[in-house]
Amino acid sequence: MDAGDWIAVGSAGVAVCAAFVSWRQVAHAKGQAQSAERQVVIAQQQLEHGERVYREQNEPYVVVDIQPGGLGSGVLVVVVENIGSTIARNVQITADPPLESGWGDDLTQMLQRALSRSFPMLPPGRRLEFLLDEQDRFQNTDLPTAYTFTVRCEGPYGPMEDLEYVVDFGTYAETLLASRPLKRVEDRLGKIHGELKELTTAYSRSHAPAIREENERRLRQHRERMAALSDTEATVDSSVEGQENSGEPMPTESAGD
Repeated sequence: MDAGDWIAVGSAGVAVCAAFVSWRQVAHAKGQAQSAERQVVIAQQQLEHGERVYREQNEPYVVVDIQPGGLGSGVLVVVVENIGSTIARNVQITADPPLESGWGDDLTQMLQRALSRSFPMLPPGRRLEFLLDEQDRFQNTDLPTAYTFTVRCEGPYGPMEDLEYVVDFGTYAETLLASRPLKRVEDRLGKIHGELKELTTAYSRSHAPAIREENERRLRQHRERMAALSDTEATVDSSVEGQENSGEPMPTESAGD
């Protein structure tokens, strides 16, 4: 090979190296572009997440539940409460199946009317309770013990996403609600009553002679008082009768007295 061939081979080698370097640069640039795109996507997701968290922290949150009315009450109530941080407006609630009370049609209709209306405003922390039933509901198998509630309302940013709750209060049948929370107190008071009754009976039996003697003494005193009163009345009657027979005037009170 002459010098020209060697020059051509060298030029070709330089060209190949340049092409390889260019390809590596292009691949690196492409990787950087893809990494930048991923960072943009992540930043966008973080921004959307931050906006969503901010909105959720500043939106109302209306929940519907069925709970025991209170310790010892033995009743069930429907609770509507805004546990969010802002005012809920135009709150609408639907129940599937429709709410039904075991206390009759009047309470059922009143309850359905109460929840069918639109609540214009529920401020944060506002809690509404509606009487539903009592613990005997768990013995009535014809009434449902689970409802699906759907809540629609508006927040500071406009209409909110519908919230759906499945409330199953059948588990309360095995809790203190069904077994009467004050039953232990009632049993304890009944036991105390029985013990006091036994104590009274034992005292009466052990002190029967003394009690009988005391009763007889009181009876004698009563008879003596009655006899003394009868003697006094008889003496007064005899004195009046004697004055009438003797013609003596009866003592009278003066007009100035």
